Amino acid sequence: MLEPILQRVRRWLQAATQPLPSIETAVVPGDPPSPSPQQRDTLLVIDVRSEREFQATAVQGAINLPLSKLAHRIREVAADEATPIALYCASGARSGIACMMLKQMGYADVRNAGGLYAAAASLQLDLRR
Repeated sequence: MLEPILQRVRRWLQAATQPLPSIETAVVPGDPPSPSPQQRDTLLVIDVRSEREFQATAVQGAINLPLSKLAHRIREVAADEATPIALYCASGARSGIACMMLKQMGYADVRNAGGLYAAAASLQLDLRR
């Protein structure tokens, strides 16, 4: 009985120690510069967190498009691929993924504003609670 378990563990360890395939990485700059007042007026701020997270608190004026729905619904809010877009989430991880997705879809002016509080500070916008 012990032998089949050991064989499975060996197979698992072999699979786990295989080199990972190469993936494309994106260079994410440090803190993006704050938008000018004119840019802030045209900037589309998108919160990619869940609807529940968005209901709890969000950046004032942000639109909620959860990461899982972003690719399917982005054209509803930004039909023009030149629309300046700032994305944020709770920590900056999901918004980083969303940023890469939108760039791959052809959106040119997309930035990761990071986590909720960092985004509010860098965009110079208040939080809605």
